Amino acid sequence: MKGRRLTGLVVLCVAALVFMGVGSSSAAQKKAADFTLTSITGEDVTLSELLKVGPVVIDFWAIWCKPCVKAFPDLQEIFDSYRDCGLTLVAVSIDGPRTTSKVGAFVRAKGNTFEVVLDPSQKVARKYHVTSVPRTVLVDVDGNITYAVTGYRPGNHGELVRAIEKLIPGGCPESAEIEALNEGEAGE
Repeated sequence: MKGRRLTGLVVLCVAALVFMGVGSSSAAQKKAADFTLTSITGEDVTLSELLKVGPVVIDFWAIWCKPCVKAFPDLQEIFDSYRDCGLTLVAVSIDGPRTTSKVGAFVRAKGNTFEVVLDPSQKVARKYHVTSVPRTVLVDVDGNITYAVTGYRPGNHGELVRAIEKLIPGGCPESAEIEALNEGEAGE
């Protein structure tokens, strides 16, 4: 009887730790690991080079992940609103050998215009402690992780926008665009 209770307690503790790790963190302040990955167009993409332009959103995902696919329209909307402000969005596919070849066609069919790179060995994903997808990370120009969230729910969109706004100089994008992004969150 004691063994079952102890096992149950251990399971509850592990579940609580996992649950606490799922969600957002706006105070992460860890250094982002630099990486170079190949894009779906065959170009090398290096985080440190992207950071010279402005903050970078890194979204770890896979084509088999339904929440990842649900998040793509929100990510595209954020990218469209902030790309002229220096924001880059990089979607890091962790698809393995069986599905990597389908990533390019999948992204083109969805109409996404942000950068998509391939991490089939999940080497970069491990550096970012990705244990499940989607995992979205915001990196400031100094290479600090300022926001991170695992999983997807409609409210993530607004949280990420607010985190980006802290890093982007005022006036970009136009305030009407920001209001539209936040209204979209309220309507969900």
